[in-house]
Amino acid sequence: MKPKLRDVAKRAGVSITAASMALTETGRISDETRKKVFLAAEELGYKRKQKTSRLADFTNVGVLVSTEYHWAFIWGFIRPIIEQLEYELAAYDMNLIMIPSKESSESEDLYKKTISTGCGALISLHYGNDELFARLENAGIPVIVVMTSEYHDRNYSVCVDDFQGAYEAGCHLIRLGHRKIAYVGIQRPDLPALSNDRFIGFKKAMDVNGIGLPAEDIFEFETGHMDKLRKDLYPVFNPARKEKPTAVFCLDDDLALRVITALKEMTLSIPEDVSIIAPGDVLDYNLPYIPPITTMQIDTAYMGKIVSQMLINRIEHNPDTQHGLKVQQHLVERGSCRALK
Repeated sequence: MKPKLRDVAKRAGVSITAASMALTETGRISDETRKKVFLAAEELGYKRKQKTSRLADFTNVGVLVSTEYHWAFIWGFIRPIIEQLEYELAAYDMNLIMIPSKESSESEDLYKKTISTGCGALISLHYGNDELFARLENAGIPVIVVMTSEYHDRNYSVCVDDFQGAYEAGCHLIRLGHRKIAYVGIQRPDLPALSNDRFIGFKKAMDVNGIGLPAEDIFEFETGHMDKLRKDLYPVFNPARKEKPTAVFCLDDDLALRVITALKEMTLSIPEDVSIIAPGDVLDYNLPYIPPITTMQIDTAYMGKIVSQMLINRIEHNPDTQHGLKVQQHLVERGSCRALK
């Protein structure tokens, strides 16, 4: 098996980026580090990929990421994307440069940041801006939009099939025998397609199986307002009430965690009294204080791989037609759902 750049980096005890810089004699790398990397490459028999003429013009790739507080919980979710991008692009001697953004960021400021860092391409995670993307493309800087479905029809993009994930999550609850299922959503103004697609996918599962979704079983969480969520859920899930939902579909598992907290305060047990499912898999289930939640998981490492492949293809071949890919979600059962007798 041929050695890879990550093997060289591991042998030399440095990061993948540092190994790439050392082998290409770019960046500020100490002589000691450079020697370690060259020695490791020689010992492993590593042969560096040669850039084509167009790839040679691309050294830095910008990654636009949100620094908004309300998006802080997804860092663990997008980290595998960034890690995989770094690994894949380092093989072409490309470096990732993080560019922070906020909802209030002006496209002019983000354009200047991208240009000033010498980025030859931009990957935008969970952020969309038509004006910025058009201006960068016109300047010869290719843009790939990731996880922002509302830009899927007019940009090169890699997104998640939120309709499919929600539909299959709903069907999973129905196969377990649940017929009265509540929906808890949250409006995300910066990602409207996500909220809409997941609701429509869940509703489709209910409709196909001839199950109604009354208005009183649809709830919307307002960011930072746990008291309102408790107040909304209590009349429906009051233990004294006979006809209450046996399951809850949540827009994502961060929201599911809040719903579980509220239900437990009502002395309800998960999944004995109420089953919970959510698309997304944005929480870190290795942490001991995160309860196990059955989710429709998104393979973010795989997304990072295909984003890098799409970018390399754009640079090398400059295709005339625009491409968009959607990654499906798959069920990960963690015990928050149970079959009804």
